[in-house]
Amino acid sequence: MDERAYWIWLAEAFGQGSPLAALLVRRFGSARAVFEGAADELEPDAEVRSETAASIRETVRKKSLTRAEDIAARCDNRGIRILTCDSPAYPDALRTLRDMPMVLYVLGELPDVTDRLSTAVVGTRKMTDYGRRIAYALGAGLAFGGAVVVSGMALGADSMALAGALDAGGPVLAVLGCGVDIVYPSEHGELYHRILENGAVLSEYPPGSPPVGSHFPVRNRIMSGLSDAAVVVEAGRGSGALITARLALEQGRRLFAVPGRVGDEGAEGTNDLIREGALPVMRPEDVLSEFAHIYKSVNLPLAHTRLRNLNFEELSREAMERTGIGVRDGARGKPSGSPGARSRDFRDTPRRRADEKFRRASEEGRWSDRSGVEAPTPEKESAVPREDEPKKTAAPKEPTAPVSAPAPKENDFGKREKQTVNSAKNFVPAQKTELDLLDESELKVYNKMKPSVPTLPDELVDADTPIGAVLSALTVLELTGAVESGSGGYFMRVAPDDIMLSENS
Repeated sequence: MDERAYWIWLAEAFGQGSPLAALLVRRFGSARAVFEGAADELEPDAEVRSETAASIRETVRKKSLTRAEDIAARCDNRGIRILTCDSPAYPDALRTLRDMPMVLYVLGELPDVTDRLSTAVVGTRKMTDYGRRIAYALGAGLAFGGAVVVSGMALGADSMALAGALDAGGPVLAVLGCGVDIVYPSEHGELYHRILENGAVLSEYPPGSPPVGSHFPVRNRIMSGLSDAAVVVEAGRGSGALITARLALEQGRRLFAVPGRVGDEGAEGTNDLIREGALPVMRPEDVLSEFAHIYKSVNLPLAHTRLRNLNFEELSREAMERTGIGVRDGARGKPSGSPGARSRDFRDTPRRRADEKFRRASEEGRWSDRSGVEAPTPEKESAVPREDEPKKTAAPKEPTAPVSAPAPKENDFGKREKQTVNSAKNFVPAQKTELDLLDESELKVYNKMKPSVPTLPDELVDADTPIGAVLSALTVLELTGAVESGSGGYFMRVAPDDIMLSENS
């Protein structure tokens, strides 16, 4: 039997992003052991509650390798590499994650991030001219300095950073929220093929998996997990880039943010991060210098020399024109991408405060059901959620305008005038939210939770809400302050009097 099939089965059985699959592997040693019945003897303990243990046993009993074998065969036919947790080439950095992916599907040549600095560069999809220029310059400068640039190939800042790194001749890694055989967004076909020539695209979703909206917050933990640092270029307070920032902090990665003009919607999130402790980034060397003493591959003098006299305004605009980054429906040359997510308010609530609530809940025995205040549920939307589409809001805002590193390959830069550019203390959101701004799936997850009762994500899964949708909803709920996360992977809905309905309800 192909060993890969057992790992694929485990990933599909519990869903991408589930910490339970990783827990079982650490308990029993391998996916095959879990499949062959080791989990049947799983007993409740301090880490696994009785309800969770029962759910695990029920999931494992419904076992079949048919789908897993079909996925493995499809990958072999399409030249897609399968990396499982026990593969030598599986990135060590991901093995430390509580919710490490069981399987990675890879197209292209996976850059070696063991002895080289790797940096995730993320930002809003509705980038401004400023964000376009900075994202491109950061990608290029990091590549010149010997770093691997990691991003999501999304509209806007993510892909501009990848384009900058590719133009500089550096290796890149794109983490997708769909199958690696799908170009999403479709406008980025040229960028996709350039990545395959000088890096790789990877995903934990099998080939053919569509770009479902709930996939993207789940995949963000892989982007940050693969990286030594995360840089947020431009982000409003509701931007998905802030999810990556939070995950980077939870994973112990260093967080950087590019300052923006006070009052600009796209600068609210990044300025908040800096106020809360993220390191400000003015130029690529600011990131490289933080790791020069750790990696011999970081070459600051080379980066400084290569960046000299480059006009990043012109270069980034040319890259956007050439690749269609940040635009829709063939409308090239426009500085902004698709509409972003709604804006949300943030307030400092340190993680230790959330952990203290979890501790008190445990001591007081509030691990059983309690009645809670039900939030109103909006009518179901007919459209399928997409990564780049905004959620419905009461008043949507208009978008605002390794070893010594080898010398980079020949690049598209000419001789032009230069125009370049510790982990945060706390990054926890407010304890107030407007419930009528949540969508149906978020409200469903919220209503299934009981106030002040710690809950594992897997306990919220049902036939209509897979683990990916649950994790996506919990991320949004945490960003808005409706739930808090604590140590051990638990989430807890805040007390009812901390929640409010907006004046529009």
